[in-house]
Amino acid sequence: MNFTDVVREDLKWDFVSQFESFLKIERKGGEIVRPVANVHQSRLDAATKAAHEQGRPCRIIALKPRQKGSSTGSVGIGHVRLKAKRGRGLIAGGKHFQGANLFRILKTYADYDELDPKSCKVMDMEARYQSGSMMQRITLANGDAGRSGTYQVLIVTEAAYLAEEGVANADVVLDGLLKCVPMEPDTIIIVESTANGASGYFYDVWQGGITLEEFEAGKAGYVKIFSAWFEFDDSRLDPASMGICSEDDYTNAEADYAEKWSLDMEQVAWMRYAIKEECRGDFEKFQQDYPSDPESAFLRSGRCVFDAAGMEHQEKIVTVRPREFGYLSYNEKADRVQWVRTEERQGMGVRWETPRVGCRYLVSVDSASGADQTGGDDPDSHSVLVHRAGYFQNGQWAEPAMVMRNILVPGNKPLSLCCWWANDVLIEEVWRMARYWQALIVPEENHDRGLIEALKLRGDVDIYQREVFNRRENTKMNALGWQTTVKTRPMIIEKLATTIREAGKGEIGQGYEVRCPWCIAQMKNFGTKPNGRMEALVGHDDDVLSLAIGNMLLDMATPYQESEREVWCPRDLREPPNNRKGGGQWS
Repeated sequence: MNFTDVVREDLKWDFVSQFESFLKIERKGGEIVRPVANVHQSRLDAATKAAHEQGRPCRIIALKPRQKGSSTGSVGIGHVRLKAKRGRGLIAGGKHFQGANLFRILKTYADYDELDPKSCKVMDMEARYQSGSMMQRITLANGDAGRSGTYQVLIVTEAAYLAEEGVANADVVLDGLLKCVPMEPDTIIIVESTANGASGYFYDVWQGGITLEEFEAGKAGYVKIFSAWFEFDDSRLDPASMGICSEDDYTNAEADYAEKWSLDMEQVAWMRYAIKEECRGDFEKFQQDYPSDPESAFLRSGRCVFDAAGMEHQEKIVTVRPREFGYLSYNEKADRVQWVRTEERQGMGVRWETPRVGCRYLVSVDSASGADQTGGDDPDSHSVLVHRAGYFQNGQWAEPAMVMRNILVPGNKPLSLCCWWANDVLIEEVWRMARYWQALIVPEENHDRGLIEALKLRGDVDIYQREVFNRRENTKMNALGWQTTVKTRPMIIEKLATTIREAGKGEIGQGYEVRCPWCIAQMKNFGTKPNGRMEALVGHDDDVLSLAIGNMLLDMATPYQESEREVWCPRDLREPPNNRKGGGQWS
């Protein structure tokens, strides 16, 4: 074995060493150069090395920074793997040009590979290796593409944009494709994308991912790879070139940002340049294009209707407002509704507070057709939310808040959450919530499937009435339930957007604490479509509309009044309960 063979064997599974010593890449200007791995490419390599050394499958979810060679690293890792051991590889994107771009990277590797010259021939749609391996490229616009094969290497690029690029049922297509790679040693999946809002399959996989340290310690899952802009060596400028001689020259925003992320003057100078020249002076756009952490990358990208800073505030609230699971039990003899705490899997609802005397409550209902009537791949979901109006406590303004809701369970689509109660169950649960909180019920009238009439017949609850004009009789009359129309829909959404933007500022009469992570997930996925309609970018938006209706009508919430309690005494001495009707009680 000669020296070259020894080196080849030693570096057989080492991407970074081959990358920096034997491979070349093409710069934007067209020049072919020997690269140096950056922090992001090194992290990709570290995950694949750890998997190989431990004899485990490698699964990576990579949040791409702008123009920092993430795809260059992903393709290089695939190239090194297919040279080292026979296997089938696949490069997939939403459009043909995406796969073609990655194949150009692969062709440059193959043409200038000095460790294994002429070991790979790259054609238009396929590359063949001397090892017997092959790499193909496809577009996922064909929903069945790639799903009939078995692969050892899979690279999916711009996964967060598949739905926007014409891939029907993108999350289902992607979920099926990932299953084509067996859970065996030396298999590699890299799902990479720039952020496109806090929703969709890519975001959900990211949220469920693990750190490299956890993977190296033996935990299984998708390894999350992210690199902030300031971690790259090329994100620096001479401070003097941007008018910075000391930290005293920072703007207030620059000073706060530099302190938060421990930036030096060269990094601040580069940030000032990027904001001015690449982001039209918009600091918010800079934070979107050049994120400092994954959370801001997701929240500030996409076309979310709700303010990114406002959503960050709502996510922080989730961590400090504990919730409990349970169900509302109705005692017919005592005519009382009580909260019974349970494990999550046994619950019908989620509660954040107990009823408070003097506070005002409202139940908003966006109803689906019910589990016995639902159809399609991803039918609508019930959203039953209980809202508390704001109030003063010890001279401080307590913002309106969600205090209870119906529980959600996994739906038909991957990682979706829904509630598909039969109509009689929905009627009963809404009625119990209204009784427990002594709350006004605001059901959406558009597709109520008999809910309003059933609640009328059930009695003992108040239902929202709207004023309508009878053109035939030329008179005004009352009608039960909220009606969502082309006029009222944008009105309630815009009011909710304003409310979320003002939350947490302590302004009297402003703000709202959402508290519910399920609802927040839908809000982050609620954007403006190309046709101008504000709705879910992917999946459901029932919670958003129910929340918007409740927020719009909070002034009509009804006060909770403490009902009489029986004095405690031993069970065998208790008298039969009287028939006094009451609302909710403390539990």
